[in-house]
Amino acid sequence: MLKTTIIILSFFITAGIYSNAGMPLKIKTVVINSYGMHCTGCEETIETEIKKLDGVKSVKADHVNKKVTVKYESTKTNPNSIKEAIKSAGYRLEE
Repeated sequence: MLKTTIIILSFFITAGIYSNAGMPLKIKTVVINSYGMHCTGCEETIETEIKKLDGVKSVKADHVNKKVTVKYESTKTNPNSIKEAIKSAGYRLEE
């Protein structure tokens, strides 16, 4: 019974790292400097805009350090799309 449980668990863990097409997921992290954030409301605005992108797994904007950290599937989005989302939310990428 224990051996069967381990095999089944191993299958689900392995299956969880593959996309629907059977290709390995390529999760990447990018940290982007963003300027113009002054409060947690600004953070939420940027996070909401970036979460609209397909393939975004997590996003954390930090107005104190002026950084936006995004984990994403590289087969579905890219840093340029993330930067465009920040700009469309009304924030700058350069000081």
